Amino acid sequence: MISRNATSSFFSLSIQPLSQLFFLNELLIAIALSIFVYLWRRRSSTPPPPGPRGSLLTGNRSNILGTKEIWKEYAAWGTYYGPVISVKSANVQVIILNSSKAAFDLLDKRSYIYSDRPQTAMFGDLVGLNKGTVRVNLRDPRFPAYRRVAHEEMGPRQMSHYEPAIQESIKLLLKASLSDPKNLYMHLRNLQGRSMMKTTYGYSVESDDDYYVGLAEGWMNVLKHHMKPGQWLVDSYPILKYVPGWMPGAGFKAFATERKAQLNEVLTAPFQWVKSEMAAGRANSSFVSRRLSGPEELNEFDEAIVKQMATSMYVAGIDTVPSVLSTFILNMVLNPDVQKRAQSELDSVVGSERLPRLSDKSNLPYVEALVKEAYRYHPPSPLGSPHCAHQDDVYEDMFIPKGSHVHANIWAITHDESIYPNPEKFDPTRYLVQDPKTCKTPPDPRTFIFGFGRRICSGMHVADAVIFLTIASTLATCNILKSKDEAGNEITPEIKFTGGNVSRPEDFPCRIVPRSDAAMDLMMWPH
Repeated sequence: MISRNATSSFFSLSIQPLSQLFFLNELLIAIALSIFVYLWRRRSSTPPPPGPRGSLLTGNRSNILGTKEIWKEYAAWGTYYGPVISVKSANVQVIILNSSKAAFDLLDKRSYIYSDRPQTAMFGDLVGLNKGTVRVNLRDPRFPAYRRVAHEEMGPRQMSHYEPAIQESIKLLLKASLSDPKNLYMHLRNLQGRSMMKTTYGYSVESDDDYYVGLAEGWMNVLKHHMKPGQWLVDSYPILKYVPGWMPGAGFKAFATERKAQLNEVLTAPFQWVKSEMAAGRANSSFVSRRLSGPEELNEFDEAIVKQMATSMYVAGIDTVPSVLSTFILNMVLNPDVQKRAQSELDSVVGSERLPRLSDKSNLPYVEALVKEAYRYHPPSPLGSPHCAHQDDVYEDMFIPKGSHVHANIWAITHDESIYPNPEKFDPTRYLVQDPKTCKTPPDPRTFIFGFGRRICSGMHVADAVIFLTIASTLATCNILKSKDEAGNEITPEIKFTGGNVSRPEDFPCRIVPRSDAAMDLMMWPH
């Protein structure tokens, strides 16, 4: 028989490890609670970036949605509150970075935290933009696939694929501008549409009302007018996306269904056209045809990557590139001395027997400086694309909560007098003369215009090629002058800009005339 003492010893040995285990669990729970309390206290004790107080329910939503040039409002708030400010739009926390230091500290140096995009319920979940190149998150497997394709197809060494189509479109732009300067912005959009449709899909745009161009422009209008922070209540309260469409107040569901179908058509229609042309053996060389004609057949994932990239290449620049070119033309009307100096440099380097090429850029320092100033004077996307904080962060004793929408105020940066003195003046020479205090020239505005960190624009080299070649070719062949009224008096255009995610000069009068018969011949020669 087993004695009572032995039994007691057995149970004591059995219970001892269990008690130690319970003690260990309690200890771990206590540690976890302590860490939680510490983090919560830190979260609550570290204040968010300062900013104007809005209403209790909607925050600063009315200011954000109702102010035409909200980037100027943000910059003005920054002079009072500091370079980093926070505002609320409904339930969305918006952080604005009004200085280059703050923008690079967060979006570049801490890109592992700030490289995500806001995943909104409306355009992300309901419409489907969260799979596209601009909105996809850093940790999505599509992100590295997009970057790899962009590096292979849109790096500086690949510009030879794009230059012929750009030059062809520029000639069409110049001829259209000479005959119809009143519709200048439409011609600039057509330039971008033609060159990108040709290089992306191998498709030649033959008319101003082209079907595929209309698809892309219609989609861009949706993005411009319907994607402001806090614009949709469902973004602030995502549970609303489960509300049945028949319920009162659920009209956003019908809007989302229509936009989803619209997006699918933008993605699919030109892509399927290329596939049909390839099947018929008559496809032109293009981004899509090169990707589809590789040694191995693409799987469904890879084909989706090509389809999204192609759409992004076209849609992303359909408004931003014309915005820069419109800013350039406005300032040539207002600054004839700048125009004459650039034309003199072009005459001495390029001559009158051909149009400028990308290979001329290094020999055209003043024209290149003029391009930089066109970027700086009015950035096409003054607030850039929104970043999203992947986790809680603290920056200079300011708490930035996870999920915050973070914008670099590119307009404020490019109008910072400590970086660009006299910022309201269009002055290309600022990039050619060193500051006597710093012995440096101001930074190239491309550093800010094309984004930050891992979210830098994948199509920047293509866009920059279009802008440089268009500006150089226009100056080489044309004089951009003030328009005249019926009495023959010159009309000085006002400097006004549109609102929206992409901003451009409001329509203004001007005259565009050929510089010489030789210049006219260059524009009229066959492609």
